[in-house]
Amino acid sequence: MARPAPEALPEGSAVAPLLPDDNGRGPGLHQQPQRRQQRVLRACAVALLVALFGGGLVAVARSYPAGAATARSTLVTARRGAVATDEARCSAIGVDVLRDGGSAVDAAIAGALCVGVLQAHSSGIGGGGFMLVRPPPPARPVLIDFREEAGAAATQDMFVGDIARARIGGLAVGVPGEIAGLHSAHRRFGRLPWRRLFAPAIALARDGFALSPVVHRNLVAIESHVLAAPGFNTTYTDGRGHLLRPGDTVRRPALAASLAEIARDGPRAFYAGRIARSLVAAVRADGGILTADDFARYAPVDREPLESYYHGRRVLTGAPPTSGSVLLNMLNVVEGFSLAAEGPTALSYHRIVEAMKFGAAQRTLLGDPSFVDLAANVSRQISKPFASAIRANISDSRTFALDHYDPEYDILNNHGTTHLSVLDEDGMAVSLTSTINLEFGSRIMDPATGIILNDEMDDFSTTNEKNGFGLRPSPNNKIVPRKRPLSSTSATIVETDGQVDLVLGGSGGSRILTAVLQVIINALDFGMPLDQAVDAPRLHHQLIPETLAVDPLFSPAIAHALAERGHAIAPLNHGSSVVQAVRRLPSGLLHAVSDARKHGLAAGY
Repeated sequence: MARPAPEALPEGSAVAPLLPDDNGRGPGLHQQPQRRQQRVLRACAVALLVALFGGGLVAVARSYPAGAATARSTLVTARRGAVATDEARCSAIGVDVLRDGGSAVDAAIAGALCVGVLQAHSSGIGGGGFMLVRPPPPARPVLIDFREEAGAAATQDMFVGDIARARIGGLAVGVPGEIAGLHSAHRRFGRLPWRRLFAPAIALARDGFALSPVVHRNLVAIESHVLAAPGFNTTYTDGRGHLLRPGDTVRRPALAASLAEIARDGPRAFYAGRIARSLVAAVRADGGILTADDFARYAPVDREPLESYYHGRRVLTGAPPTSGSVLLNMLNVVEGFSLAAEGPTALSYHRIVEAMKFGAAQRTLLGDPSFVDLAANVSRQISKPFASAIRANISDSRTFALDHYDPEYDILNNHGTTHLSVLDEDGMAVSLTSTINLEFGSRIMDPATGIILNDEMDDFSTTNEKNGFGLRPSPNNKIVPRKRPLSSTSATIVETDGQVDLVLGGSGGSRILTAVLQVIINALDFGMPLDQAVDAPRLHHQLIPETLAVDPLFSPAIAHALAERGHAIAPLNHGSSVVQAVRRLPSGLLHAVSDARKHGLAAGY
């Protein structure tokens, strides 16, 4: 049984994270003959573990490996409302909105606009996303889908033979949906004026802000582009051919003017006015195909959230084109194992990884439900009997080759996203994920509007090509005009006895699902306080490549035991996925955590 939640701490206090003990038990359900290839992979995995962890294959109990250095997330305690974003300044802006009488949706809108200004590599109004809103009962939850959309001139094989054009340049851009989605949410759930929510982001863009180390690292990665590209070279350089340094002041006056126009005139300013005309011109000048009509026709879509129960707790998450049904599938699978009783052992983690692999296979069946009939697939994925059938195909002693998990990839046989979580004093919860896809999206910044445009076309499937996150193409996610690409996002809200318990979601492309899964398990099964649940080193498996990615801070002894079960171990960048979470304790106090992997800081009051 999971340990009880910790006692409340003074507001803003921090707790040092704890790592799981390693008990390493793992009796096998059944044995099957091992192939020579699997023995070679296991041997290579053990060798790689030695390289990764310096040969120190020892159990790690309640501490990080010797010599490891990592930031620790701050556990913020609040009484009335809390906001967790990637950026401390944006979390504080969201809480100011709550203090002023705004709703959780108001706080989420202000926070998202702020992140788009400060962390332009990961989000902004040139992108799109999803907002899961759980209003106080009896109102029903809703998923607002403001995912980017393919233009009318898009074709199924437009990137065959040149997949790079799906990632950089005008052809990579989908019609942005963020402004339309935020306005749709505000119209129904907002309390403060629309203009009030834009004011902090406008001030930051106009007056300037300190460049964060996170954004600087991403600028360095594309330095030659930044120095040469219009918009970038006047925003992120010193005017003498050098990138700005962390702490230097960044000003985005063109973006401030665009935000002010949208604040005054609403979404029409973005989709039918000066801004739309300028963005279309910028896209087409860089080889793109979007038109003014593509912008004018865009509209957000309301979708009914999916729900299931995990150990008696109600779990709400997104329907397609998000990957929420895959998250529910993985939770249903691991629910049948006694993770809480077993504890965070090698056996528990092996079972979790196997659920990830089956989940990755199920993701290949998803797409945009407006273009593909997904009802049967989704119903099956979230069903308990299907999870039981999957568990029957999991061995406690070994992992399997690709075909065992029955994916439907369309192949021949021969992590720029942000997430924020908000909970207000009335019980309204918001889990919002926004993205421009890869870092700095298409790498087009329209100088006239200051808007950086997405490269969301890379999230579609192109025959025999994998996308920027290494995901292989699946038939239901092929490009069609006006279609929305499949997303790995999994905005999630957990209820206990009708009250919001946990609000969370993540960023990190294909690693979002596995990160959110592990934070839920850490909190609800392993009984970790919220900061420890978020901070704990993670594993990731997406089926292809056939490797288990292991955080270098993960217990070497458990990683070794997983290699002994046949998992081919590869390194996982510690900061490759980021989770923001808010939890209500039984006492009614709130805990909020912004993942230190992105140097975030939550806020509350």
